[in-house]
Amino acid sequence: MMLILQKVYKIQFRQYMNSNTRIQILKDAFGLNLDEGASFLRSVTRQDPDSFLHAIKMCRNLGFTDEDILSNPKLINKKPIIMEQQHMILEEGGFNKISPQILIQYLSIYRKKVVELKLCNYIPSEVNVAESFSKYFDPKPDDGVININQFSDDDRWKDVHTALLKLYLGWRLQATEEEIEKLFRIHSIVKNKSIRLLCENIKLALQVGLSLKRIRTAGYILHGYPNYTKEVLRDYSHIAGGDLKKAIPSCPKLLMISPKNYAKIYGLLKEHKISDETIRNNLNVFQYAPQTVQYRLEEIDKSPELRILKHNNKFLNLVVHHQRAKSRLNYLQELKMKCLPLKLLAITSRIDKHVLIGADLNDSKEVVEFLKSLLKCRSKDLQKSIKKHPHHCSVPLVKMEETYNYLKAIKFTDDAISEVVAILLYPKDNIREILIHMKNDPIYKKAENQRDRLNYVLYQLEKKFHFTGNGIWPQPMEEEMEAT
Repeated sequence: MMLILQKVYKIQFRQYMNSNTRIQILKDAFGLNLDEGASFLRSVTRQDPDSFLHAIKMCRNLGFTDEDILSNPKLINKKPIIMEQQHMILEEGGFNKISPQILIQYLSIYRKKVVELKLCNYIPSEVNVAESFSKYFDPKPDDGVININQFSDDDRWKDVHTALLKLYLGWRLQATEEEIEKLFRIHSIVKNKSIRLLCENIKLALQVGLSLKRIRTAGYILHGYPNYTKEVLRDYSHIAGGDLKKAIPSCPKLLMISPKNYAKIYGLLKEHKISDETIRNNLNVFQYAPQTVQYRLEEIDKSPELRILKHNNKFLNLVVHHQRAKSRLNYLQELKMKCLPLKLLAITSRIDKHVLIGADLNDSKEVVEFLKSLLKCRSKDLQKSIKKHPHHCSVPLVKMEETYNYLKAIKFTDDAISEVVAILLYPKDNIREILIHMKNDPIYKKAENQRDRLNYVLYQLEKKFHFTGNGIWPQPMEEEMEAT
């Protein structure tokens, strides 16, 4: 009960703060006092102060006066992008003067017959609505390609708009009637788009190298907001040192993401200490909502087997293919597999072959990259040294990290560990036991440096296994191997 009350208080406090912020915005924008601001907000459902301010700015951009806005508070409830788009569609469809009341009633007006709209003086009687829409085609088809004379004032205004969109897109995208019907069925929001915005979206898609066929199959490209796309291509085309234009053909959704979301996601990745090199290797991560990226990163942090892979420059595959990675992790753990390479979790399309042969092994390259990151060492000697061990791919990365943390806790340096890197393949408990036994060992005491001490520990770990490398196995495995 106490927890529920705390949540209620938090919500009420947030609403109180948002309300006060919005009243301050109204004071700054229109000079309203506290009572006038509170009265205005009774008709406004938009809570977020940033969106609230953006909506006011959009109203002014569309030419509405302060009096227009204050007399029609419900106008602020519309999303700014939708408000702008509806205003553009009304312009394209022959509306003479677009008032706040018309925008507020857009959905009901949109469904009326052309003759009704003319009787209400929304559209001048002499205007040919189909011709008005067609003036905004860019590029324009040759005369006669699209028959605008097939429409009459008895048609619903929305039907004229939708029919012309289909005809134009069929010509512009070189698509069959069946392909256009499928596009409108799957991406139904296209029928509500401004002709100008659709034309601009197609131009931008072609500009970044997408083919007409790709635009037809990835119809969501047509949903985009061109101003955002232009800003992204201008300000974020080299985000993290990558090339966004090269990434777009394989992931066209990147065209639709707002500049604000690019900035948010990049900030989230840096908070989680993801390197620019890793981000460059998978720019597809920007196709998701920031909340989705944050949730997936937090979920990965909860799993030691996934978190340990953050060093890998292909780590973001775990974010992009998060559900696949989680499902495979659970499946492989059910099979009692301990080595879980990123390649297997999120990159390889099928894992049947790997599972059938029972290969419980890490990827050698992933092991080397992990150790280089862990030890902050780029030396080629480290790679040669670890690969000399016959079982260097057989130890889970999580276990290597545990051993590393133990050695660091007892004051061994990264340099010393790097020189005897094979020590990380051995269980920390075995190392601890050896060190306890060697407290009074004269050879260990006489060792000149940490490297020699670690080499002596390694010698003791492998001595009873005749230096075959089998000392890496935990005790149960060791007994099983001896029995075999």
